Formats: sequence, C-alpha cells, structure tokens
Amino acid sequence: SEVARQLSGATRLAIVIGDPVRHSLSPALHNAAFNALGLDWVYVAAPVPAGQAGAAVEAMRTLGIEGMNVTMPHKQGVFAAVDRLAPEAQVLGAVNCVRREGGLLVGENTDGPGLVRSIREDLGIDPGGLRTLIVGAGGAANAAARSLADAGADISVTNRTADRAEATAEIAG
Repeated sequence: SEVARQLSGATRLAIVIGDPVRHSLSPALHNAAFNALGLDWVYVAAPVPAGQAGAAVEAMRTLGIEGMNVTMPHKQGVFAAVDRLAPEAQVLGAVNCVRREGGLLVGENTDGPGLVRSIREDLGIDPGGLRTLIVGAGGAANAAARSLADAGADISVTNRTADRAEATAEIAG
C-alpha cells in the first residue's frame, strides 16, 4: 500500500485510542491526508482497554507518538493524565485529542468547534440565532451544546434523565 511505501526510520506516528476502536475510519482518512500532503506520517488504531487511558498517555510520551485522538471510553481518563488542558477541554472535563507542545502533552476537545465549523462551512449556515435541540447529555452533547451556545444558538436539551440534561444546559450557559 501507499502507507507501507512511506514508512522509514523517521516516520512520525499518530494514533486513535478507544475500546472498541478497530472499526474506526480515522486511520484510512488520516493516512489518505498524510499521503496527499507527502508527509512521512502514519496513523493507526490502538485498542486500549477501559481504565488504561493514563497508560496510553504515558505510552504516547515514552514512544514519541506525535498525536493521539481519543474516543470512548477514554475522554475523561485522558483529561486527568495530560500535562495541560486547552480551555475547551477544561470546561468540558473531557479530551478528544492530545498534541505535543514542546515537552508537554496538551489535551484538547475539538468536538464542538468542529461541529460549528461544519455547520458554517459545509452547510453555509450561521448558527447564531438558530433554535437547536440537543438529544442526549453525554460528552458529545456537552461539546455540541457549549460550542453552539458560544456561536449564538438558542439551546434546548432533552435526555432520559433530567439531571444530566440540566448539567448539559449548564455547560452551554
């Protein structure tokens, strides 16, 4: 494959961790982008059992992994294990990607900003003033609610349990 031809002793590694994660399309998408840009990078899925997020962050540090995307059930565990948190991750209490900044591992949460950017750029809609309904109150819902509210949307939240819906609404402000 093209990815195999790119590998060298200088190849940089990025990963996605989760449990399960082998079904992820992220490796195909990222490797296609790396190939298109002519970068000597490779991206792989790394199954990490529940409860081992901190070990994955340490592996990133030890093995020189350049970047890590994070999916269920590790977003809160990685949050607790990184050296520094970006403001969005700090507010949400969850990390969906980790990047190197000098010698530090910085936790980010790009879920909400990515949603808002997609609404603006892909759909051509300004979320400001939109009436939106968030269904659910998990991590993705929290990120969506926060970013949509920051963009000026009117947020309503529904969930099976009222207390979790209220918590998501509070995160949205």
